[in-house]
Formats: sequence, structure tokens, C-alpha cells
Amino acid sequence: MSLRETLTQMLEQLEGAYAVMLMGYDCIAIDEIHQGVADFDVQTMAVEYGTVIKEIRRTIEVVGAGAMEEITITTANSRMIIRVLSDEFFAAFVLPKNANLGKARYLLRAKAFELVEAVG
Repeated sequence: MSLRETLTQMLEQLEGAYAVMLMGYDCIAIDEIHQGVADFDVQTMAVEYGTVIKEIRRTIEVVGAGAMEEITITTANSRMIIRVLSDEFFAAFVLPKNANLGKARYLLRAKAFELVEAVG
């Protein structure tokens, strides 16, 4: 299955999600799928959070807390859940605050290998 097909399938399985994306640590989206309308710029949010994720990752390495696996950022209106896939990529769901966070976490974990394989 292609990367786009995998991301589309993931988004279709999570009712209400705004987007799912595969991003590099350079904050450039490898691919992303959007649905619905958010009250904010989902793409800009992902890029800006990408910068924060790099800093969190660096801090975790400095303190020796082990490899980063997952981060959830919650605001008054949204959630972004990020799953580290490799040293190069992470996957993320952007959700309204009332969406099913548990299912988003499950899908990111369950599809992690498939996402990495699709990138090549």
C-alpha cells in the first residue's frame, strides 16, 4: 500500500480528525491528508510543533530518559498526537479536542511500520 493510501485509510478510521501526516524532523511534510475544517491552520500548526518536537527530543537525549516515543499536545480546541517512527520521521494526527484520542494513538502505533516502509 502506498503512503497516501495508508494515511487516507487512517484518516477514514478516525471520525472527526482534521489531518494525519508523515513529517520529517526538518518540519517538511512528506505527505498529509486533510478532511473537515479546523478553526486554525493545521499545516502551520504541524510545522511549528515540529520545531518544538526537535527541542523535546534533544532534551530527552540530554537527560538520558530513553528514546522519545509519543507526544500529545492539547490546546483549548485541539489535540495533536505525534508518534516517532524513526530518526528521520514522525507521524501525527491533528484532532478536535473531543475526538477519540485512544483510537488515534492505536492507529499511529499499528501503522508505524507500514508508514516507514511506504517511505522507503
